[in-house]
Amino acid sequence: MTISTAPPLPTAVRLQPHSPLCDPPSALRASRLQLRTANAFTLPLGQLLSEPQSSHDDAPKCASCKSDSDDTMQLVAQSADRTWMPAPLRTIPFWRNVRGPHKCIVYLEPRRGSPLYAGIEEFFRASCALWGPTEAHMYHPHSSMTGFIDLPADAGAVIARIACHLHVLISARSRSALAPDVRAVTAAADYPHPGTHKIEVALDTPPVFRSIVDEVARLVPEARIRPKRMGHISLAYCNKHVASSTVVSAEQAEKLDALARSLLYTPDVFDPAQNPWDIAFYELSFKSPVLGTSHRFTQIARWQL
Repeated sequence: MTISTAPPLPTAVRLQPHSPLCDPPSALRASRLQLRTANAFTLPLGQLLSEPQSSHDDAPKCASCKSDSDDTMQLVAQSADRTWMPAPLRTIPFWRNVRGPHKCIVYLEPRRGSPLYAGIEEFFRASCALWGPTEAHMYHPHSSMTGFIDLPADAGAVIARIACHLHVLISARSRSALAPDVRAVTAAADYPHPGTHKIEVALDTPPVFRSIVDEVARLVPEARIRPKRMGHISLAYCNKHVASSTVVSAEQAEKLDALARSLLYTPDVFDPAQNPWDIAFYELSFKSPVLGTSHRFTQIARWQL
């Protein structure tokens, strides 16, 4: 999906202390105190760990690996016998369309509950309470592996092929090599527009992640997958995809940078052994048009690295 960049509105407003936009409705406030992004996900549809492939020795690991034909995939998907799929994927109704066109995306994420994930969540809560929400608050902690993948309503077979190819490619890589390293908290001036700033966690991400995305893009060309550089996790920015009058001034960027460092510069966050990562494949189920309301994602599949 190509998203046009919206410039700031003519009258720019700095992030204000105790913005009411960061306060959820009272019915949801208590639950969000425990986990800010608890409402950002539906129940998982698939969980891909180290489960074995089909017990049928003569069944292919993935139908899409034998054939790139959508017609073949649809026929197999509609059949009663789904042993062609990796075990965790067999119950996922890829071929059912219930919401019209799909917007899917692949994220590289620190494992929920890890020191890195918890530290970023704490930064989101603290920064929102002090200065109000930014666009980063609309997501859970992640580094984008792809841009949004726009697919038509009848593209269930394409979603299944993407998931199957991801499963095969991730499984084939050495698990020990699949982990980004946290480098530093950094600030960027005039991003995404002059006069507003961005705070992020810089990552050193192994090239193997880009190779996985490149290969899936080659195998499923009709999905028009756009690889991303996977070099950061965003902490604070405004006016990239959601137009608003809010800007992050240079003074506020300095304070946000200091807050992020105070919460994230701990031995636990920089210890790879305590911070496992996941690759997650989602469908965007709700796109929020305003700051202060999170986007919602339906998890299609997750691989714990």
